[in-house]
Amino acid sequence: MTFRAAFFRKIAFLVVIALLLLPLFWLGQPATVAARGARGGPGGILAQLRTQFGLSEAELGEIDPTSEAMRLTTLGLRGVAANILWTKADIYKMKKDWTNLSATLEQLVKLEPHFISVWRFQAWNLSYNVSAEFDDYRKRYEWVIRGIEFLKKGVRYNEREPKLYWDVGWFTAQKIGRADEWKQFRRLFKQDDDFHGPRPLEERDNWLVGKEWFARGEQLVEQGATLRGISPLLFFSDRPMCQMNYSEFLAKDGIFGERAKQSWERALQEWLEYGDREFPTYEGGTIRLNDKERFDALAAEIWNKLEELAPGLREKIEKEKKARLRPEELRALETPPEERTPDQQGLAFEAMRKIHVTHREVAQRITGRHRREALKLADEAEKALQMSSKIDQQRTIVNFEYWRMRARFEQTPQAIEAREYIYLGDEAFRAADLTRAKEYYDKGLAKWRELLGLPEFPQLKHDGNTGRELIDIIRNYQRILDARDEPWPRPFILQDIIDLHKDRVPDFQPPG
Repeated sequence: MTFRAAFFRKIAFLVVIALLLLPLFWLGQPATVAARGARGGPGGILAQLRTQFGLSEAELGEIDPTSEAMRLTTLGLRGVAANILWTKADIYKMKKDWTNLSATLEQLVKLEPHFISVWRFQAWNLSYNVSAEFDDYRKRYEWVIRGIEFLKKGVRYNEREPKLYWDVGWFTAQKIGRADEWKQFRRLFKQDDDFHGPRPLEERDNWLVGKEWFARGEQLVEQGATLRGISPLLFFSDRPMCQMNYSEFLAKDGIFGERAKQSWERALQEWLEYGDREFPTYEGGTIRLNDKERFDALAAEIWNKLEELAPGLREKIEKEKKARLRPEELRALETPPEERTPDQQGLAFEAMRKIHVTHREVAQRITGRHRREALKLADEAEKALQMSSKIDQQRTIVNFEYWRMRARFEQTPQAIEAREYIYLGDEAFRAADLTRAKEYYDKGLAKWRELLGLPEFPQLKHDGNTGRELIDIIRNYQRILDARDEPWPRPFILQDIIDLHKDRVPDFQPPG
C-alpha cells in the first residue's frame, strides 16, 4: 500500500508539473522577430509587458561571441564587461581609431541599453569631440549626425526618459545651428535625405527638427515621466526658444516679409504659453513667469490704499532715514548717476538701501482704528512683492523679458525692413559693390531709428543685447565708409546708441 501511494503521488506531481508548464509558457514565451515570409510574434505576457514599458534586456546575441565582454557577461559580470568596453572606447578615441570606437560603442550599448549615461556621454563624444578632429566640414557634419543617431537609438531603448529626447533636440538645434560652420552644417542638414526620410524640404531646418524633439520630451513629462538632471524651467524653455532661433535665422538666410512676421508671431505665442506654465520653487509652491506684472500691480494698489490711510507718512519716514546717512553717502546719493565715481556708485547703492521704506514700516506707524487694516495691507503687499521677486529671479535665468520684447518688436514693419536692408548691404559689401552697400545700410539704419522711437518699446535702446547687435552693425557701416574713403557723418543717426553701448564691445573704437 505504501508503494502504491508513493507511485500515485509521483504521478500526481508529474501531472501538476505538466499543467504548470502551460501558464509558464503563456507567461514567459519570448517574442519572435519577423523573418522573410513569416510574421514575428509578440511573445508571452512578460515579453509584451517588457515591450510596453521599454524594459527589454541587453541584446547579448549581438555582442561579439569571442570578446571579453561576452565571456564576462555569461559569468554574470555585466558591469565589469561594461567598464572594460568604456575604457576601450576612451583608448580608441585617444588613438583616433574611429572604426574601433564605433564598434566598441555599439557593443557597449547592447550590453547596457538602459544605462543613460552611456548614451549621453558617448553621443557627446561623437558629435562634439570626434567631429572636431577632422578638417573637412563634411566629415565633421558626418560625425555630428552619428552622435545624433546614437542618441535616437538610445531613445528607442529608453522611451520613457525625457532627458534623451531633450539631448536629441539640443544636439540637432544647437550643435548644427551654433557651430562655427553653421552655414555649411545647416545646408548639409537640409540636403540630408538619409536623416530626414520623407520630411518636406521646408521643414528640414535644424531649429524646427530640434523643436520637434523638445516637444516629444515635454509630452513625456506631462504624461508623468520623471525629469532628471535639468530644472523644469530650463527644460520647457527650449522648445519655444527653437522657434525664436528659427525666426532669427530666417533673416540670416535672407528670408523676410510675411514669412518672417508669422514666424515671430508664433514665437511670441509659444513664449507666452511658456510663461503661463507653472514651475515649482525651491521654497515650495509654484510660480508662473507671466504673473510678475500682476503681482507688481497688486503691490502698487495696496501701496495706494496705505497712502490713503496715512498721507505723507512714507515720505516722512524716508526723510528721517535720510537724515541719519553719513555725509559721503548723502553726497553720493545727490550726485547724478552718470557723474558718480565707482566709489560713489557703491555708496549710493548702500544709501538707497538704508532709506528704503517698507510697507510694514508705514503700517506700524499708523495708530487708531486703521492700524489693523494697515498691518493686513502691509502683509499682503509684502507677499505680492516677494512673489514678484521670485518670478523676477526665474525670469532672469531664461532672459524672459528680453525674448518677449524681441518677439514683439521683430514683428514690426520697421524691424523686418531694417534687417532686410542690412542683409542686402552685407551682401553688396561682400560683392565689393560699395555704392549699393552704403545705400542699403543708410536705409537700414534709418529703419532702426524708427524702430527705436516706437512708443511700444521705450526700453529697447537701453537693452544690452540690442545695443551689442547695433554696435556690430555700426562697425560694419564704418568699414563700408572706410572702403569708400568717406568721412563719418555728423550728426550720426544712431549716436545715442554709440554713447550708451560703446563699452559693451571691447574692441569697438567709436568713430572720431
